[in-house]
Amino acid sequence: MPRRQKSLKAKIHGKIERRIKRMKNNENNIISIKIQGLDYSYNTDTHYEKDGHIYCKTCNEQIDGEPVELINTKFIFTKACRCDQERKRLEEERERQNKIADIKRRCFVERNQENFTFANCDSHTDKALIGKLKKYVEEFEEMKKNNIGLIIYGGIGTGKTFLSCSVLNAVIEKYLYECKIINFSQILNDLQKGGFNLDRNEYIGNLTSKTLLVFDDFGIERDTEYALEQIYNVINARYQKEKPTIITTNLDYKDLENGGQDLMLSRIYSRIIEMGVPLKVDGSDRRKEKRMLKIEKAKNLMDK
Repeated sequence: MPRRQKSLKAKIHGKIERRIKRMKNNENNIISIKIQGLDYSYNTDTHYEKDGHIYCKTCNEQIDGEPVELINTKFIFTKACRCDQERKRLEEERERQNKIADIKRRCFVERNQENFTFANCDSHTDKALIGKLKKYVEEFEEMKKNNIGLIIYGGIGTGKTFLSCSVLNAVIEKYLYECKIINFSQILNDLQKGGFNLDRNEYIGNLTSKTLLVFDDFGIERDTEYALEQIYNVINARYQKEKPTIITTNLDYKDLENGGQDLMLSRIYSRIIEMGVPLKVDGSDRRKEKRMLKIEKAKNLMDK
């Protein structure tokens, strides 16, 4: 047998032997006493007996409950003390945080979007707008029930994607709902690259199944008959399933209201308006401002 396999086998045997030893030690520490004439067992390492009852050594709470009769036989069940309750709470919170992390990994295109939160919004962001978005999250169950989404519109670089991701993060953390952010260009690329091997109904169905979906940067996709048809199919599928949708766009809301010259484009705009509440994001292009600051900093460093 190769040396590596022997070493692995020895490690496995060692772990098994240590586990058996711990189990035997625990068994040695388990004793049984009579409580109200009924057998009750406890671990002397973690609990102690006083005045005919068993108590936790850490929090000193009694753990033996009142006798309960089941199928003509009486039992004494163990009650959870403060320590057990805290351990359970911590375990449940750990499981909850793991689930949140899993949902976020599936939700966001870029990992840094997991850190886009209301608390991290810059000082230039409209506080009233943030308040409205927080309220949307607080009332999300009602929003979901009535299929109420959002249309977050404004100029380039005003923070629309950041705000929509903040909503997603808050909804995931509060409700543990499956969410997703995607743009139509990505959808079109996926559909075209998939070709005949891609089940389009299944692909659109997966997007439709998300409790909350963000269509980011609506209006930048290729304006072709095929593209418009696919965009309408996805939006209409969400509409028919009554799933709330958030759309971010550089288009002015009046342009959406007026519709386009193309019939399919007009249908898309009409459906979007029907599905979402408009929220305007004002401000300058922050990406441009950051870029100019970076250039200025670089110049200062090079001129030293």
